[in-house]
Amino acid sequence: MPDYTAGTTPDEAEIDELNEQLLEAQFNLRKAGKGPILLLISGNDFAGKAEIIDTFYSWLDNRFLNTRAFSLPEGIEKRMPRWWRYFRTLPHAGEIGFYLGSWYHQPLMSFSRGKLSDKRFRQQMQDIVRFEQLLVDEGASILKLWLHLDNKSTDKNTRPDDDVLRSNTVAMREWGDFSVEDYEKVRVGAQLMSELTTSEAAPWHRVSSSDPAQRDMLIGQLLLNAIRAQLTSPAQPAPSRSWIPAKRARLDELDYSQSLSKNDYKEQLEHYQQLLRELIRHPRFARRSLLLVFEGTDAAGKGGTIRRITQCLDPRLLRVHGTRAPTEEERKQPYLMRFWRRIPAPGHIVVFDRSYYGRVLVERVEGFCNPAQWQRAYGEINDFEHQLKQAGTLVIKFWLAITPQEQLDRFKAREESPLKHYKLTDEDWRNREQWPAYRDAVHDMLEFTDSTESPWHVISSENKRHGRIQALKIVCETLQKALK
Repeated sequence: MPDYTAGTTPDEAEIDELNEQLLEAQFNLRKAGKGPILLLISGNDFAGKAEIIDTFYSWLDNRFLNTRAFSLPEGIEKRMPRWWRYFRTLPHAGEIGFYLGSWYHQPLMSFSRGKLSDKRFRQQMQDIVRFEQLLVDEGASILKLWLHLDNKSTDKNTRPDDDVLRSNTVAMREWGDFSVEDYEKVRVGAQLMSELTTSEAAPWHRVSSSDPAQRDMLIGQLLLNAIRAQLTSPAQPAPSRSWIPAKRARLDELDYSQSLSKNDYKEQLEHYQQLLRELIRHPRFARRSLLLVFEGTDAAGKGGTIRRITQCLDPRLLRVHGTRAPTEEERKQPYLMRFWRRIPAPGHIVVFDRSYYGRVLVERVEGFCNPAQWQRAYGEINDFEHQLKQAGTLVIKFWLAITPQEQLDRFKAREESPLKHYKLTDEDWRNREQWPAYRDAVHDMLEFTDSTESPWHVISSENKRHGRIQALKIVCETLQKALK
C-alpha cells in the first residue's frame, strides 16, 4: 500500500486552506447527491484514530458526517449474515462515513490470534473485495487508511500502561489488550490483508502518525481527492459486455394442464398447513429462519398462494413485504440495501411478494436500469443468497407461471368483479404487451440465479389450486429436510 510519511509540520495557513477546500467539496458532494464517501480508519490503537475523527468533525459540516465503530459481533449480530450490520448502517448519498473497526476488524483480529486459518482468511478477503466492488458499482467511494507509528515511537506508544500516552492519546481499543508482540502479528496480517484487498476502486493507504498535524493534513488531502474524484465520476456505469442469454427455456417445459379437484385441494390444504405449523414450532427452527420469495406472471396467483401459506403461521414471527418501486432516497442507495434491512431474524419468517429480482425483471425490461446494472445484479444476488444460507436462512424461491390466454381471461374477470377490479391497472395491460421481453428475462433469471443452495421452483399456476398446494408442499419438504 502507498506509505505516507510525515514531513514538515503544516502551518495554520495551510490547515485553513485545506479546511476551506474540504468544506466546499463536502457542500458540492451533498448538492450533487453523489456518494457516499466511506473512510475506513484502522491501524495501531495508539496512532490517533479518535483524534482524526475529532479533526474532521471540527473541519466539516457535522450534519452530513456519520461515524460507525464495530467491535466483534455480539447478540443478534452473531446470528445474522456477515454483511447485515454493515448494510444497515451505510451513510446516505452525499454523506461521509467514518468507519472504526470496519468489516476488516473481525477477520484480521481472528487471524492475528491464530483463530482463523490462512485459507479461510484469504477467502474472507475475497468476500470483502466483492462487497467493496458492489458498493463502488452502486456509487460509493471507499478510502482505506492504515495508521502506524514509526520505529522510534512504536515501543513507547504501544504500551497501554504508559502514563504520558494515556494523557495525550485517546486510544481506540480496536485490538484490546494486545502486547507489542501481538501488534507485530497484527502488522503481518495487515500487510497480507492489504495485498489481498487493495484494488483500483478501493486502495489502502498507509499513513504515519508520528506527527499528528501532518497526519491529519495527509488524510485531509486524501479525503479531498476522493470527494473530487466522486464529483467528476461518470453518472452511468461502464458499457456492458456482449450478453449471452439463457440456453434453456424452462417456462416452455411446464405442464400447464395439471389441476386439482376441490375436494383434493381442501384435504391437502389442511394437511400441509398443519404440517407447516408444526415445523415452524419445531425447536430447531429457532436457530434457523425462512425467506420465501414469490415472483411470477401478473395474475398468476401470488397473493392467494401467500395467504394460504401465511394464514397458518404465528403473525408475531411473520412479515410479508410487498415490493414496490424504490423511493427517491432508495434509488441513491445500493440496490440490495432495502432488502438487507428486511431479512428474517432467527426463528422468523419473511415473505417477499416480488423481490430483489425486480432488477433483472421489471427494471431490465422497462429500462429503469441500464444493461451494466442488471447484468451485474445476477452475481450480487447470488452472493446475497449465499450469505443468507451460510447464516442459517432457508431461501425458497417460486416462479408462478400461467399462459398468455389464462392471463387474459383473469384480467377480464378482474375487470368485471367489484371485489377484484382494483387489482387490474394500466400497468398490467402494458406489461402484457411486453410478454416476449419478460419471457426472455425470466429465462435468464432462472438460469443465472438457480443454485443447489437456493433453487428456483417453477410452478404451473394455470390451475390455482394446484399452484397453491405445490408451493405449500415445497415449503414443508424443504423445512423437513433442513430440520432433520
